[in-house]
Amino acid sequence: MTINRRALRLATVVAAGALALAACSSSGSSTSSSASASGSGFNAAITSVVNPSDKTGGTLNFGASGDCDSWDPANTYYGWCWDMQRLLHRNLMAYKSVPGAAGTSVIPDLAQAAGTHNADFTEWTYKLQDGVKWQDGTPITSADVKYGIERLFATDVFATGAGSYYTCILSTCDADGAPAYKGPYADPTGDLPSVTTPDAQTVTFKLNKGIPAFDYYMALTTSAPILKAKDTRAKYTTQPFSSGPFQVSDYQQGKSLTFVRNPNWSQATDKVRAVKADGVKLTIFANSDDLDQRLKNGTLDLVADGGVQQAFQTQIFTNPDLKANADNPSTGYTRYLAVFQTVAPLTNLDCRKAIFYAINKVSLQLARGGKSQGPIAASMAPASQPGFETPEQYNPYPNGAALMGDANKARELLTSCGQPNGFDINVAYSNSTPKGAAGFAAIQQALSKVGINAKPLPHPQAGYYSTFIGQPKNVLDKKMGLALAGWAADFPSVNGFWDSIVNGENIKPTGTSNYASLNDPNINKWINEAATTSDPDKLAQLGKDINHAVMDSATYLPYLWDAGLYYRNPRLTNAYLNQGLSMYYDYVNLGVSDGK
Repeated sequence: MTINRRALRLATVVAAGALALAACSSSGSSTSSSASASGSGFNAAITSVVNPSDKTGGTLNFGASGDCDSWDPANTYYGWCWDMQRLLHRNLMAYKSVPGAAGTSVIPDLAQAAGTHNADFTEWTYKLQDGVKWQDGTPITSADVKYGIERLFATDVFATGAGSYYTCILSTCDADGAPAYKGPYADPTGDLPSVTTPDAQTVTFKLNKGIPAFDYYMALTTSAPILKAKDTRAKYTTQPFSSGPFQVSDYQQGKSLTFVRNPNWSQATDKVRAVKADGVKLTIFANSDDLDQRLKNGTLDLVADGGVQQAFQTQIFTNPDLKANADNPSTGYTRYLAVFQTVAPLTNLDCRKAIFYAINKVSLQLARGGKSQGPIAASMAPASQPGFETPEQYNPYPNGAALMGDANKARELLTSCGQPNGFDINVAYSNSTPKGAAGFAAIQQALSKVGINAKPLPHPQAGYYSTFIGQPKNVLDKKMGLALAGWAADFPSVNGFWDSIVNGENIKPTGTSNYASLNDPNINKWINEAATTSDPDKLAQLGKDINHAVMDSATYLPYLWDAGLYYRNPRLTNAYLNQGLSMYYDYVNLGVSDGK
């Protein structure tokens, strides 16, 4: 999941336990009222519900430094946008609405129960609840579920979401990962025979390989049902049609989005959401420090797309009153540099390794706000991943005793790759917050010490991943060498973390999350093996093998195992951080104490 797309060491969740949950999740109520409760306090929302209340009414006021990559569930991949999608869209399954490790389990949402499956996990059947409706009152049916999946095969339209999880297990794919079924637009009279709907409430998926975690696939925003009569294809992002508790009343792209209650959503059918607010207003700010100031002054309730900036970070840690309304969780994201091996001279392994040794990870940590933003990373896999190793156990590129760069080793590698005097390199970063520019400055300074001249390639947040660094042709055209990026697991498993970013089968000219275009046969094989196993020992070994091979390729340079610093307006009720949502607040269950 891209940043803007779970750590706390989820070892018991991400191994066999998580996959067993996928197959036999509880169907009981999961609303936050069942979780432990607390008053306000620093880090209280990590493990408890802060300010629990049954009070209804009022409007939640969110701010963000950029718009979502897309409001179409098929095309969005930002973590905070997946959280926002819970306001609009329901899925067959959903993450449990509680703080703590239990939030990584999935329970039925539109479905009556978790999927039933055969012995080898190749066939999954779900039954929809009675009485679930679209915003116009039309019943939600199994045909809508199927159509939502069929749209994912239109990869020319929906290239930037998580559709690759579904296409090659529900259709035959060629050597380049292109499915035989081309979706409902290329062949309007065609059909996806691997998904059947024997009646309006039943949908069955017949997979070409066993997926023990398939319930998690059905909890991804990507698999949301779509009403065919309301499908406007590429324009759907501007007019999404709601199956959830809110619907869009006004959208000014890149500026604001207003949600009002969906009159045809029923609390009686929804065990995931315990909705309190009457409306939600999301405002996009060009100046992140202005956003933080409004948050501090109480005119905003939270920053929807991440943590606060450095100036407000300092105020929070030095003011006990502010700190009491803040949380500083590990998020499960790895902050890293994508190293584009398709762009010369980074086509040479030693040239890439030179950057690994030259980079100053401490200055990159400081660029995000210091140690509160997470510990320095030695490899890509975060603590939540099976096979995780500490820096003491595994550190393939020890860039100096103080982690501030090993210039001598970098120069040695530059000589080996035929660039003894260094080279010019373009560095992409999101300029929607000051952290992006500060990160670029840290990279530029570190690389200049070994003769590498870094030049800036800034881009706004909204299309940064999808249309900027996620387009292989754009990478070549702009001669990108490096890109600041971040990633967390799409769901708690080995392939949930690795598949999108390093599986060569997912490199598509229309868009990819495998930004470095890494295509290693062993890595591809291990990721596919991880998708079909629930053996914890095998998963741990596969996770370790993948992590080592990725680091050997020198295409992903990790520098931080991320932590966020979030501030919540004291008027918020029912506030908690959901581990299943990469430690964002569970937006759909928030309320306000003043009814305004």
